Amino acid sequence: MSDQPLLPHRVTLLGEAMRPLGRKISGQLDMPVAPAASVSDINGIVSNHLEALQRIVHRLPAQLAGLMTDVVDNEGAGDAEVYRAASRLEASVDDLLDGYRGVRALHVFGTDAVARDLLAGVYRHTLKEVGNWIEELVETLADPLAALRKRGLATSGEVELPVTLTLTAAPQLAELSRCLQRQRATPAFPQLKRPAIAEPPQETGPGFWGTVGTLILLMGVGNALFGKGDCGCDE
Repeated sequence: MSDQPLLPHRVTLLGEAMRPLGRKISGQLDMPVAPAASVSDINGIVSNHLEALQRIVHRLPAQLAGLMTDVVDNEGAGDAEVYRAASRLEASVDDLLDGYRGVRALHVFGTDAVARDLLAGVYRHTLKEVGNWIEELVETLADPLAALRKRGLATSGEVELPVTLTLTAAPQLAELSRCLQRQRATPAFPQLKRPAIAEPPQETGPGFWGTVGTLILLMGVGNALFGKGDCGCDE
């Protein structure tokens, strides 16, 4: 078996640079949050948070594209470029975590508390999808051969291995919309209207929800890497 790595150092290092970010998400999702001051306008708070969430989601495609252009496709990238690219994605994750903690800290009661918890669920849903993608990326970069086998992809020749981040509308959005409507909320939440939740993402672009970006790993996998039982060759 050859000891030649399937991926260049810069790409393997990207996985190591992303590993702490995945741990940060999983570690902070259930961290206790102290209640903040009481609020009176839950509708305005929900609107502001959804607008902030949309801005963060819209930043992600450029950041994932940066991982491709600045690291994966850039043969001259050094360690500094790898960590800079990872830190740009971390900034968006930090914004998501800040919003999530801020919502959970809202000191409200009754139906306002229901709206708060639903909004926190929207953040949590997005964070878990991002966290799962990071986990998949880290595992793939740590052991690309195992990732190929897991997906049933070719284990010889030139292989393309995509790792795609797709964000879906949180199931809490529909109930959050109904909750606010019951409180006679003004129609200031276009992204909460039922059609926008029920319909699949448009194929012309990611919009608010949909495919955010894909890291495409190209590998030349030689049969020398495998035993006869793995390569599928005739005896």
